[in-house]
Amino acid sequence: MIKIRTPKLLVSIKNVDEVYEAVEGGADIVDIKDPNDGSLGLPDLEVVRDVIKIVRSLSSNPVSIALGDIRRYSKYLSYLVFASCVLGVDYIKTGIAMENLDEALYVATKVADISKTFSRTNVVLVGYADYININSIEPLKVVDIALKTGAKGVMIDTFEKKGLSTFDILSVEYLKTFVKKAQDANLLTAIAGSLKLNHIPLCVKLGFDVIGVRGAVCIGNRNGKVSKELVKMLKVEIAKTLQNIR
Repeated sequence: MIKIRTPKLLVSIKNVDEVYEAVEGGADIVDIKDPNDGSLGLPDLEVVRDVIKIVRSLSSNPVSIALGDIRRYSKYLSYLVFASCVLGVDYIKTGIAMENLDEALYVATKVADISKTFSRTNVVLVGYADYININSIEPLKVVDIALKTGAKGVMIDTFEKKGLSTFDILSVEYLKTFVKKAQDANLLTAIAGSLKLNHIPLCVKLGFDVIGVRGAVCIGNRNGKVSKELVKMLKVEIAKTLQNIR
């Protein structure tokens, strides 16, 4: 049986200007990424450093960083993970975008092993809802990889940002299975992928620990600017859904 949690709202920001909007709007987790460089676009070092400094001065909110949509292992990835840990990032989102299971296990093991030497930083492995289109490992298998490598959590996102949400691609039954499998393994569960306000109730009812958004809280599209008013709307929707089902 899926356990209903009080999900945290993760808001992805692309620059320092958006930090205040995210935090003042009520974001529980401030996520840093470059939306112009893919689904989990790696942000500039200067942006990460400055955002962490500002968030720490404003709140106790965790900070996460996107390490990119990883197609294969590179020695540079180890440096990125180490630098992220040194900077004090709470969560490292690593996109498992390769099709070979052994390669995915190798990448996840490398990332997890480095992060384990830092008490603060946790690894979240990301599987893609549109895995068939991009020839990557399906999200349910990413749960297995997380369990084998000691990652903290798993997330489902969309690789291609063409307007389709995770719910347009994967069935509710698949998502239920994903959450149940991850919960049984004591893994943090997260969902993202072009989610909108109307998706929030179902995300809550499915039992996800974290709901990740960008476009839904931006004026314009995902390349627009985060608005604290839009962040507040999603927070209200989460609270309202929890009140209705409890």
